[in-house]
Amino acid sequence: MRITKTIALALILTATLAGPAAAQTADQKAVQQAVETFLLHLGDHEFDKVAADLAPKAIVVVSREREGQWSNTFQTGDEWVAALKRNTNPITFREPITNVVVTIDSEHLAYVRADFQVMRDGKAQSHGVDQFTLVREASGWKVAVVAYTSIPSPR
Repeated sequence: MRITKTIALALILTATLAGPAAAQTADQKAVQQAVETFLLHLGDHEFDKVAADLAPKAIVVVSREREGQWSNTFQTGDEWVAALKRNTNPITFREPITNVVVTIDSEHLAYVRADFQVMRDGKAQSHGVDQFTLVREASGWKVAVVAYTSIPSPR
């Protein structure tokens, strides 16, 4: 009988620890939705909407791997959007995020960390980790920092 109770306790503990994460609050959902909307605007080349999704003086930091070498780039949000607009032949893409973690501090500063994979025509192009810092403004959550790693997907 003692072994059965021990096993039952172990199963309950395992189920509790392996169970689903706590549900997101309404604010966490709003933050994640702001990030996903930003990514849709980006993938659809709606650059005026991308600019509107950014906070004033936003920054973009990219750590990118190409041919086994890593490099970092740093741009203001305005510089980044201007570079996007200069691309005369943009290709539509989707960037679904997974393993999303949303943290909100003092109801006005939020952080999102998520894995991503850039998809074009159903094929993975790159993957990595997205990290966003958002600020709450009168018009809603705005992206203040976009930082991500970019690793090419195997061909």
